[in-house]
Amino acid sequence: MAGSREIERRKVEVFQVEITTFCHATEDCLRVEHAIKNLLPQELRNAINISVDSQEGYYGNPINILSTKITLKNHIDALLKHLSTTLPQIEKSILKTTFDLRFDPSTRRFIIRFSKQDLYLGTLKISDTDDVVKLAMFFKNAKRRNDVLEYLASIGLI
Repeated sequence: MAGSREIERRKVEVFQVEITTFCHATEDCLRVEHAIKNLLPQELRNAINISVDSQEGYYGNPINILSTKITLKNHIDALLKHLSTTLPQIEKSILKTTFDLRFDPSTRRFIIRFSKQDLYLGTLKISDTDDVVKLAMFFKNAKRRNDVLEYLASIGLI
């Protein structure tokens, strides 16, 4: 029989991943979509639908917002495994060092911004400039920041 402490402590896990980026009027949106798909493992690239929301920029210029939500557990697991095996060690070190800037305990959301240009070329490189693809992981059963930190370390992402 499980102890009361075991019942209290549920497994920390990612229950949703959102990927978002902008496609400006000066960009080819098919190339931007290609950059997003390069963030995904090969087996998910055709399985994930990317939606496009057309907006108008501050000066009236067209801006498309490309986004996808991943909620299926097997898709999330495949993505996290892909990120942990593909992301270079130096980038993982950056994530660990900047963890407190990327994790919001109130929403249990961890954000990684990748260089859109590098993604298009097939390289995962963290960037905190404007021209990025934003990946947000949402956690459940993460009561403390250390729960998320330990989880990310256990899957090899930091």
